[in-house]
Amino acid sequence: MKNCLKKNISIAVIIISSLLFLVFERQNVQYYRVLDVIEGDKIYIDLNYDGKSSADELFHLKNVNTFPKKYNSKLEYYSKRYDITEEEALYLGQKAFEYTKNKLLGREIAFIKEPAPYNPKYYYRFAEISLNDKNFGITLLEEGLAFAYEGKGFNPYKTYENLKKIKKNAKMCGKSCLKSSITNFKNNEKNQGFKQDENTRTIIYTDSPVFTSGDVEIFLVNPNGMPKPSYMAKTKACKAILDNIRNAQNSIDFALYGLDKQDDILKALIEAKNRGIKIRGVVDSKPDNSYVYNDTAKLNANFDTVADFKSPFMHNKFFIFDEKSVITGTMNVSATGCSGYNANTVVLINNSSVARVFTQEFNQMHGGKFQQNKEDSSIKGLKISDKITLDVYFSPAGTLIYQGILPIIHNAKEEIFVSIFYLTNKEIIDALIAAKRRGVDVKIIHDAVGANNMKEKIRTLRAAGIYLKVENWGGKDHEKNMVIDGKYFITGSANFSYSGAKKNDENVLIFKSTDIAGFYRKHFLNLYNSIDNQYLKITPRAESFESGNSCYDGIDNNFDGKIDSDDIGCKR
Repeated sequence: MKNCLKKNISIAVIIISSLLFLVFERQNVQYYRVLDVIEGDKIYIDLNYDGKSSADELFHLKNVNTFPKKYNSKLEYYSKRYDITEEEALYLGQKAFEYTKNKLLGREIAFIKEPAPYNPKYYYRFAEISLNDKNFGITLLEEGLAFAYEGKGFNPYKTYENLKKIKKNAKMCGKSCLKSSITNFKNNEKNQGFKQDENTRTIIYTDSPVFTSGDVEIFLVNPNGMPKPSYMAKTKACKAILDNIRNAQNSIDFALYGLDKQDDILKALIEAKNRGIKIRGVVDSKPDNSYVYNDTAKLNANFDTVADFKSPFMHNKFFIFDEKSVITGTMNVSATGCSGYNANTVVLINNSSVARVFTQEFNQMHGGKFQQNKEDSSIKGLKISDKITLDVYFSPAGTLIYQGILPIIHNAKEEIFVSIFYLTNKEIIDALIAAKRRGVDVKIIHDAVGANNMKEKIRTLRAAGIYLKVENWGGKDHEKNMVIDGKYFITGSANFSYSGAKKNDENVLIFKSTDIAGFYRKHFLNLYNSIDNQYLKITPRAESFESGNSCYDGIDNNFDGKIDSDDIGCKR
């Protein structure tokens, strides 16, 4: 009896000691609140208790992956890997997102182990997290909403992977899976306008609209419509260039950053020369006599062409036809430009006054005067029609920032929408932040390459409350555009940078026209809404499974010397 009592007492002591130990341990555990859920396996955790999501507070569940919640190459790969349809994978991605959001958003979690440091290659940190003393990654695996990472080395979660449960959950998709939505996405170059995808809650927008009013025609190029670059002139903008080359009667002058794999345009220029058209050109070149685009040498070989041979860029992209018409804008005559893989804007103006202004600028460069050696050819207040007034600025001699762009930003009262490849000019950034502080609605679409090269400026703009989305297209946001208060539309070859204003040969057009501004404003908002809201907070890599078809397009999207599967962002 005494032995039994002693035994029971010993067991009780052990249990009480264990409970006290657990209570003590729990009191020493640090808890953090989940601020936002991006996908089933990606969450923001408030490490510094300030209630705001910061770049270094985005975490990916360690060794656990969920299916993406929108269609992309990664979803396509995983659907094949786990033998389910793409629609079912999309359904599981959305379900995992909803499950994680319901379980974690606003809740307090703990780290099972010290989380990994911020990884600039992935833009997040890896961590194992605990909810109610259970590893949340394992919970997702047991629910059949995730799969274990299949990398090298020992994976402690491998035993929890339940492929049968994943497939069972996938079959629950049933009629709610809209196969047409993915089919439309894959064939979206045939689509017009935008559609709401009920699975992803994102907008698929593929239209490349054209504006025509009197002497002005504007071509907007939507990057959502092309899966990869092409050597053919597929866009309406490049077809307009071809038509004007073929219809030229006397002369063609061009100032181009370069030529890249666009034989149709080269052939049309040669044919024009052969029928007696006078053709002159200006191109960019490096101090060592090389070119950014190798095919630029073909322009030099066939035409009366002058190169700058300087470090600053001759960054213009314009044609002058018969001293009567001008085609200019943001688009390079390249495989990514003329195919429509990059976002661009091209303007055709059939106006002899505009042509004379561009000819004056061209003649200086063709005569060997570049950059700081030129006189200012800029002109303000050109009356194109009763509804359209145009200012034309040339840099670096012109004051396109101080007299052109900044006064309009300073006087903005309602909204400023910006679509840009590079936004680094301090005066413009400060003016946009000041506009936001006085109540102006400021929205920005920024290219992923530019954003990854200027992370501090992106953080500054976002911290000021500006709604800045970094695009996740395959191609680039090559635009250099603003639309302000539904009255002003700004476009041209110059990025909003110090070099664009002070060093390079560039041109910028400022239209005062409610018709043109309204036309571009609608396009901007459609593009902006087609980018997932997660990219208001995080910055996707330009060459990765996050960015459209960039891992399969055959080009070096982020200019790091690595293409597709050789790039770190495209590693499985």
